[in-house]
Amino acid sequence: MAQRGYNYNQILAKYFPGTMVGPQSNVRSPSKSRSSSRFRVTFPETDAREAERILSLLESNRNVLQRRLSTAGVEFQFPTVEIVINKSTGDFVGRTGMPPWAAAATHNNRIELQPLSLLKRRGILETTLRHELVHVVIDAVGGNRTPRWLAEGIALHLAGEGKLLEQERNAVALRPKELEDKLANAKTAAEMKQAYAAAYRTVRELIRVEGENKLWKRVAQRSYDVSAGRR
Repeated sequence: MAQRGYNYNQILAKYFPGTMVGPQSNVRSPSKSRSSSRFRVTFPETDAREAERILSLLESNRNVLQRRLSTAGVEFQFPTVEIVINKSTGDFVGRTGMPPWAAAATHNNRIELQPLSLLKRRGILETTLRHELVHVVIDAVGGNRTPRWLAEGIALHLAGEGKLLEQERNAVALRPKELEDKLANAKTAAEMKQAYAAAYRTVRELIRVEGENKLWKRVAQRSYDVSAGRR
């Protein structure tokens, strides 16, 4: 980009949205944490006022997921979950290896979030929390073996992100293997959105045909020979 004439502010804006350039400080901003029965949130000092709200949202969504699993007849003990709110997009990218346009990253019982200011500005803070919490549950219930297309489709459905994805005209019906490849190889936010839309539509069709309870049982039993195709 520099060779094409862009300045450093434009380059930062593309790859690390929200990053500010200023004098280097030898003192890092301290992080704080808040805890509840099942969650521990670590956050920059500037986000202290949001911590209790985040915990409340997490607890509320945990209860909803616990009821869904109980209705499906899936026994599940909710794990203790650690949530890290990063101070900058650069911190998030450096800690997770995810592209700067990703909202969050979940690995086992740990959720890494982009800065709250960015998620709120994009209007996706609550849906992102719900989405990533579903991933924690799926990883635990499915023993980290659930295909990504299925995990993402369920997470998108339960997070309430479907309305935005239903408007994605470029999404086409894909078999699970094609979906896995598309999710794994997306290079841009637009490509990932198309892959998400396809995964969402596939899972919505499975829910229409089999019901959500059957889908949770498949995750728990690690049985993915579903009507959309084989794992």
